[in-house]
Amino acid sequence: MHSKEKINVLRDKIDLLDEQMLDLLVQRFSVSREIGEIKASGGINVGDPNREQEIIDRLAEKLEGKMERNDIAAIFGPIYHISKKLQKK
Repeated sequence: MHSKEKINVLRDKIDLLDEQMLDLLVQRFSVSREIGEIKASGGINVGDPNREQEIIDRLAEKLEGKMERNDIAAIFGPIYHISKKLQKK
């Protein structure tokens, strides 16, 4: 197999992984909406910086040596932002 063919095969894998990640994000945001409803009915504030830090810590420990902590935070920061926005609706 030539380099271009190998690249195309790998790109196909990336495309599939991207679709799977989006599917998982849709599920995550659905759960965030549910949490938002519970928080709203219970008078609980949206957003918990301690919880966000716990998640980053847990993932950084799990991915130690595979991914930088700052990269994990850079990925999950926008996800938290969207989750909080959905919880406020």
